[in-house]
Amino acid sequence: MLGPYEAQIRSWLEAEPTLSAAVVLQRLMNVDQTRFTNKSLRTVQMAVKAWRQESALENLNGDWMTPVLPPAKSFGNILR
Repeated sequence: MLGPYEAQIRSWLEAEPTLSAAVVLQRLMNVDQTRFTNKSLRTVQMAVKAWRQESALENLNGDWMTPVLPPAKSFGNILR
């Protein structure tokens, strides 16, 4: 349903990161009134959430997976 409009939606979200799914749906309804109705809101909400999560993970570049540990010799003091 959203496939043909994915690039457009993503560009809207990049330009306006706080854009709500309801506003995205309104814009889609303006573009194609026969395809989108108010009943499409949940579909748009799920897609926007997924794209935001994807974008957040891409922005982290995997840095979130790097553990932050104290130097090895400080463990000796903890174990004594």
